[in-house]
Amino acid sequence: MKERTLSSRAHILSGSYDPAFARRVAREIDLPLEDTLLTHFANSEVKAEVPAVRGDHVFVIQSHGAPVNEAIMEQAAIINAARRASARDVTAITPYRGYGRADRPDNSHESYMGPLAMRILEAAGANRIIEVDPHAGQSAGFLRDVGTEYTPIPSYPAIQEYIAEHFITGEDDNVCIVSPDSGRAKLNRRYAEYFNRPRAIVDKIRTGANQTEVMNVIGEVAHMHCIMIDDMIDTAGTIVEGAAALRARGAEDVTVIATHGIFSGPAIDRLTAAKQDGTISHIAVSDTLRLPDNTPDDLVETITVAPLVARAISNVFHDQSVSGMYR
Repeated sequence: MKERTLSSRAHILSGSYDPAFARRVAREIDLPLEDTLLTHFANSEVKAEVPAVRGDHVFVIQSHGAPVNEAIMEQAAIINAARRASARDVTAITPYRGYGRADRPDNSHESYMGPLAMRILEAAGANRIIEVDPHAGQSAGFLRDVGTEYTPIPSYPAIQEYIAEHFITGEDDNVCIVSPDSGRAKLNRRYAEYFNRPRAIVDKIRTGANQTEVMNVIGEVAHMHCIMIDDMIDTAGTIVEGAAALRARGAEDVTVIATHGIFSGPAIDRLTAAKQDGTISHIAVSDTLRLPDNTPDDLVETITVAPLVARAISNVFHDQSVSGMYR
């Protein structure tokens, strides 16, 4: 009898939120973005059908941008279809994961959506979840099955490259790395140490959901080119107030960089006004989320993280470490 040779292929699939991003990832590793049939019923239910994937590795790429719940259920449906089609391995890649900020409940009578959203993907059949720049480190403990892997991908290699290309010009460039709050200070220390530049912190008090009150700036920012880096911009209230505080204390200009450009509600109007009046000079976000349709062409620059996601896919497929890429 002829000896049977076992082989496995990688398949890149995507939901409907941003197939262009998935296509960029696929191109980085010379793979096609394969067709997934998504059926949306009149009552908003969804059904997914995937190509032949028996015995293969499947990577389902979907950011959970608005409408968030629809994006999550689409990805869960594709994962479940791949698992039912006898895929050997199913990885959920969520460049931006919905409910990432719901990392702890305020009391015992409210829902705990952070773990719930991740467990939906796990229950659908994902045996691995990869996301870019999670909001909370405790996300790794949200999954029920100890066999389900969780791996965060940091965006700092792409952001460091962007900063080096656009702002680091020499020892006398007067660049200062700014944290928009104390919680971001530890992460932003990496940038300050990498570029050997001073750093500052905007000290703030949050007064409610999507509302903050800037209290003070820790560090010297007068006559400095401030680069304020955060993991996300939602309604842009926090980042605009932080930039205004820096400018009021003598900063030469303020550049704002974030991994996830959520840009909810008044965000685009606020950022447009801040750029027009000189509060903010430059704005850049990664491509984990689509820019809103009403975004002016010259308002926001995009930093791609597709190569980072592609490298993670390649390492998973070849049974190599993903977290080890960033040590």
